[in-house]
Amino acid sequence: MYTEFIKNVFLKKWVLTILTLLCLVSFSFLGYHLLRSNLYVLNNQRNLQTLVKKQVYVGNDQTSDAQIKKSFAGKSATKADAHARQVLNYLDQNYHYALRWSFDGNLANGRDVSIDTVNANFFTFYLISVASGRTFNARDYTSSSSEIPVLIGAKLAKSHPLGSKFSIVNTSSGKKEWYKVVGVMAANASVPSVYLLDNQTYLNNSIIRPFRKADRKNLTATQLMSAMQDLIVYDTSQAQLTKLTQKFNQGSFFKIRFISAKKNMADFYTNYKGTAIMFALISLIILAIATGIIIWNTWSCLKEEQSEIALRISLGLLPKNMLIAAIIYQVLISLVAVIPVTVYAVTYTKTLAQTAVGISSQIVLSGLLPKAEATSLVSIFALMLVITVFAVILVTSRFSKQSLAFRMGEE
Repeated sequence: MYTEFIKNVFLKKWVLTILTLLCLVSFSFLGYHLLRSNLYVLNNQRNLQTLVKKQVYVGNDQTSDAQIKKSFAGKSATKADAHARQVLNYLDQNYHYALRWSFDGNLANGRDVSIDTVNANFFTFYLISVASGRTFNARDYTSSSSEIPVLIGAKLAKSHPLGSKFSIVNTSSGKKEWYKVVGVMAANASVPSVYLLDNQTYLNNSIIRPFRKADRKNLTATQLMSAMQDLIVYDTSQAQLTKLTQKFNQGSFFKIRFISAKKNMADFYTNYKGTAIMFALISLIILAIATGIIIWNTWSCLKEEQSEIALRISLGLLPKNMLIAAIIYQVLISLVAVIPVTVYAVTYTKTLAQTAVGISSQIVLSGLLPKAEATSLVSIFALMLVITVFAVILVTSRFSKQSLAFRMGEE
C-alpha cells in the first residue's frame, strides 16, 4: 500500500525529487567534513593541553629552498652535518626538548612505512597508546646493541607481531638496521600538531625507534632539519630561546623560529573560525533550500493528487497511513542522499589506511570508520532526517486536517 501511494503521489514530480537529492547530497558532504574537522579540533586541543600548561615553544622550520640547495650539496653538506651536531650538543647541554623526525621507508615485503625517531621527552607530550607490549624505557635510549627496540603501528602488527625481529634500511641515515618489536601501538594512535588542529598524523603504518647515543654521534643536517618543525623546547626563558634560535641559524644552514604552543593554537583558531562559520552557513542554506523544496514538492503532490487520495480514503485509507507513507518516502530520500558521502568516507579512508605513510598519514584511518568519521556521518544523517521528516509531517498533517470533500467541491 505504501509503495504504491509513494509511487503514484510523491514521485510524480521527478525534477523536484532530483533537486532535493542534489541539495541533500551537497549538505551531507559539507556537513560531514565540517563536523569531522571540528571533532578533530576538539580532540587535538584536549591532547595538546600538556604543551600549553608547560609553556612549550614549538619549532617552525623557515629554511628556504635556496638555503637547502646551497647547504646540502658537495662540501657544504659535511659542514652542515657538523653544524647539526653542534646544535644538538648545545640543546643537550642547555635545554629540555622533545624531538621527532620521520622518513618514509620500505619493508622487505614491499610495504611502505614511515620510520620515526624520537627522544624520551617526546612521550611526555604525545601519549602514544600501546595495545600490547611496552613503550621505551631508559635503557632503550642508551643501549649500543645492534638490535634496536621499536614500536609498530596497528596495520603492521599482523606481519610483524610483538617479539618479532626484522631489518630495514633507515632512509634517514641510509643504513640497514635490525629491529625488535617491543610494543604494538593501538589502532589510530596519532600525533597531533599545534599548526593543524583539524588534522593529525596517524601511526598505523609507522615504526617508532628511540633516539640513541649512536644516533647523536652520527646526526646529519637532514635529520635535524626534519626534526625542526614541531621541535619542542620547554622550561626555558625567552632570552635562552633567542640564543637557541641564533645557534640554529648560524652559518645560514638552517632558519628556525620558535613560537609558543599557545600562540600557535590561537593563530590557528583565528584562521579556522572564519572558514568554519562560512562552511556552516553554506551548509545550513543548502539544507534550508532542500527543506523548502521538500515542503513545496510534498504539498504540490498532495494537492494535485487530491482526487486520487479522496478515492483511496473512500476505500479505507486513513490519514495516518498517508502520513506514514510521507515519512517513509522522506526517510528513503535521506538514505539515498547520505550514500555518496558514506561510500566516499569508507573507501577513501580504507584505501589510505592500507597504503599511506608519512605526511599522507595525516588522514590515514584504521577500521571501517573510526570514531570521528562515524560520529560525523551519523550526526549529519540524523540532523538531515529530523529536519526533512519534520517538514513532511507538518505539510501532510495540515493537508489531512482539511476536508477533502470541501476542497474537491471548490474545484
